[in-house]
Amino acid sequence: MADRHLVLAAKGGGMVFAGRLFVWGTRFGLAVLLARLLGADSYGLYNIALTVATLGSALSVIGLDSALVRYVAVYARRQDRAGLLGTLRVGVGVPMLVSGLAAVVIILAAGPIARDLIGDPRLEPLIRIVALLVPAMVSNTVLSATLLGAQRVGWAVVAEQFAQPLVRLGILVAFALIGMTPELAVIASTLATVAATALLLWFVQRQVSLQGITRQSRSEPGPLLRFSLPVYFSNIVNTFGGNLQTLLLGALASVASAGIFAVANQVMLVGAIFHQAIVHASMPIFAELQDAEDRRPLHALYRTTSRWTFTLNLPFFLIAVLFPQALLSIFGPEFTDGAAALAILAFASLTNAATGASGAVLDMTGHTRVKLLNSTLAVGLAIALNLILIPPLGLVGAAIASFGSIATVNLLRVAEVGWLVKVGPYDASWAKPLLAGAAAAAVGLGTATVTDDLVGALAAAALGAVALGLTYAAVLPLLGLTDDDRTIVSRAARKITRRGGRPGSMARADAPVKPS
Repeated sequence: MADRHLVLAAKGGGMVFAGRLFVWGTRFGLAVLLARLLGADSYGLYNIALTVATLGSALSVIGLDSALVRYVAVYARRQDRAGLLGTLRVGVGVPMLVSGLAAVVIILAAGPIARDLIGDPRLEPLIRIVALLVPAMVSNTVLSATLLGAQRVGWAVVAEQFAQPLVRLGILVAFALIGMTPELAVIASTLATVAATALLLWFVQRQVSLQGITRQSRSEPGPLLRFSLPVYFSNIVNTFGGNLQTLLLGALASVASAGIFAVANQVMLVGAIFHQAIVHASMPIFAELQDAEDRRPLHALYRTTSRWTFTLNLPFFLIAVLFPQALLSIFGPEFTDGAAALAILAFASLTNAATGASGAVLDMTGHTRVKLLNSTLAVGLAIALNLILIPPLGLVGAAIASFGSIATVNLLRVAEVGWLVKVGPYDASWAKPLLAGAAAAAVGLGTATVTDDLVGALAAAALGAVALGLTYAAVLPLLGLTDDDRTIVSRAARKITRRGGRPGSMARADAPVKPS
């Protein structure tokens, strides 16, 4: 049973990772394109406008995305169609209504936000445009959560992580030919998000026929809201904490600083992809195991997925710490001022990965009030640190604030999972990626140092990064695989041998929800 859950997590995580890696690659390319076309100042305006849309969508979801993941998974396991339709009626309908009201408020508040909060009137038309983005972002969140709860991870990946960035790329390339502006960049993001919404809605209709949702559903909003409201307030705290940093940089430092910090964050997203993919795919499985009241497979899944997130993040941490200036120079010379901030953000990302799926375990085992307390503490600390550190230190101060808040909340989550759920993520197998990382760092740094005079700083850093990655990939297997790792490898090998690697060969991971 534990092996099956590990395989499901690995398969789902692999699909999410493939999608998110594609998204990151596309977004990285788009960030390079936009940064070079717009410059740090206009790119900062663009990111501040998108921050407003992100905050508006966070306010509108009401935590029902996490509730959808949990209750769709539970009702699907029980084959309770009436409960499933009732969950969708509340979980999708309420956020969509609230998001429409949020869009109106943002349109009316565009002037005060631009002039009084940021102090740059150029933001006002951008904020009015991104107000239309809020309902589309909210619909994507709740529809993706529905598919995730039904364990149709691949469908959500196709819509949000393949279709959306491709549409956005096509629109941006067309706009670049006529002259890129922040307004056109925001319009491209809005149109691409709407396209993803249409595709997600079609996928949900295919997975769970919505026919009879008003007559055949059994709505139980009480449990749904009791679960979602602590998540909602926690998500608001988290989202506001992270995005207020962009606004504070624009207000306390400069709009250009906000643009440079956005680029540094974009670079570090590649390391977070592995963490997000594995945790994302594991959430409905944690919910199933909690519903079955079986701690042993839950503990095994938590321990293994946490080690995977750390192991896969480590080489990207090392590359960011060893070669930050070279990475940022890709976006243009004015962005290399963020090198120190990028290195600090790498430590924040590694800390997040090293604490694994702790937040997801707390959510899916019903400890959402604890999540709210954690998030409130972390964001309160982050805001205080930002206000103290940004004026004297600028970008570096913002990065230190991020690291301090992320380290605090994630270490606290690990302790709480141990106390409340009685499971922990760490064992002796964590020493293996650390040893492989030390060897890889030595080889990568040595390669860059030796080749610097021969090929130049940027090319030497690229060679060092390649050498680091190859060394890590070569050394890690030599240190030995755990039993759980061997389970995944052997299942993958059998899949390739017996089925020729055809997609969908593990039917159970993608089994549709059956009506009762």
